[in-house]
Amino acid sequence: MNRRPLVFRFFVVLVVLAICVRSGYGQTLKARLDGDQVHLDSPDLHFISADARQVLHDGVTVTYSFRISISASKYSVPAVSITYHCVFSYDIWEERYKVSRSEPGARSASHLNEDAAQKLCVESLTIPTASLTPDSAFWISLEYRMEDRQVSSSGEDQRTWLGAVVEIFSQRKEKPQLTGMLQGGPFRLSELRRR
Repeated sequence: MNRRPLVFRFFVVLVVLAICVRSGYGQTLKARLDGDQVHLDSPDLHFISADARQVLHDGVTVTYSFRISISASKYSVPAVSITYHCVFSYDIWEERYKVSRSEPGARSASHLNEDAAQKLCVESLTIPTASLTPDSAFWISLEYRMEDRQVSSSGEDQRTWLGAVVEIFSQRKEKPQLTGMLQGGPFRLSELRRR
């Protein structure tokens, strides 16, 4: 009986399982309590896409929208949702990033490398403890997406019918916006206070 094919199959299955476990390992969402706010942390999260990076290096700002949802279980309907917007810009001379949280509450930092800018953005996302029950378990979901850039049109821009038609047919096909989601839990405020 030839055991080589069996050993080879077993080895392939182990490698595939290791890759699957490793890929899910890096995308964890953690929580920590600081006063009356729960702060999020995901050190291995890299949400700035190659397309966003190119736009930033061309000198244009990029806005990411983050929605935090709190639910009683991993798959239940969220009881609380909070939306944040972080605006990224890139200084082409210093080759450094600036990140500003525009709402709710303004906060900004500059002279950051890409990893530090992403980390600071995620750490600035908070959940007020008043919206949570101290002894009940909860799950946190973090959804993020790059927002579409809006081209502002002023009232002075008088377009002709022919100009509007040319503009419609000459537009490039939009690339789908990259989105992502992380979940973490179950957490309890009483356990976060002990850490």
